[in-house]
Amino acid sequence: MDLIGDLELMQDLAELGSFSAVGRQRSQAASSIARRLDRLEAHVGERLFNRAPTGLFLTAAGARKLVDARELTAAAAAFAEHDEDNGQLRGHIVVSAPSQLGQVCIAPIVGAFLEAHPAVSIDLHLTDAVQDLDRGRIDLAVRIGGTSENHHIIQRIANNRRTLVAAPAYLERRGPIVAVEDLDGCDGLLLGDAPSWRLLGPGGQSYLAKPRARLKCVSGDIVRTMCVAGLGVALKSYWDVQSALVDGTLVEILPDWTQANPVDVMTVMPDRRLTSATPRAFREVLEKRLKSMLAVPSA
Repeated sequence: MDLIGDLELMQDLAELGSFSAVGRQRSQAASSIARRLDRLEAHVGERLFNRAPTGLFLTAAGARKLVDARELTAAAAAFAEHDEDNGQLRGHIVVSAPSQLGQVCIAPIVGAFLEAHPAVSIDLHLTDAVQDLDRGRIDLAVRIGGTSENHHIIQRIANNRRTLVAAPAYLERRGPIVAVEDLDGCDGLLLGDAPSWRLLGPGGQSYLAKPRARLKCVSGDIVRTMCVAGLGVALKSYWDVQSALVDGTLVEILPDWTQANPVDVMTVMPDRRLTSATPRAFREVLEKRLKSMLAVPSA
């Protein structure tokens, strides 16, 4: 019995969700794939997948075994990697990150890492959906906000500080905003559906600002573009507007006030991957660079 091969097959089935899809990927008959899964289930003594007309679905036992399968196949790959690498990083890494943070901060880090390590390749998935690391075969995820996984290694990188910004042209046209109350009724460029901004100021003061919703959009990139165009005030992650603040296309409003209860930026990594040198090395570089990029300068 080829146990490692069978565990790799189980991962393919969990990812693709049907015998025919895995058969096409492997250039094998779907019936052959089904028989191989039957033998694996007989070997472990548990049903791993429920078969349905719409596809294959992991059972509760299958979901638990899938985690073990990832660990064992990763350990096998790490064994081969350490046996032949002679100190050179090599191999393939799958990285997941939020779209805008990935474009602004993570893509340059990935590029530098690939340049430094020619034998490494990386799949960079930029999505605002929270992906399952085990099902997606993801080696490392960068997330903004909490995570509940209990079998992963989670490392906090920095606070995702959000600050109020506007274009100089907008402030010239509207007039300066010198007090937090001036935000009420201003032209608000809002990310998502929230109609207001809960802010925290000096000495722990709290204020609920109620701008006039000039724009609501789920794209942070569009909100920033509209803000630079002078259409209103936005509450933006500092990393997303830092370059605009430096070149003067945006200015910070009420810098002592920021979003209340901001969330953290963190990395999430399956603990199984700590046996592999390449993902671990990438995580160390990513965390160091991100921490520097997300640091907010002192006033």
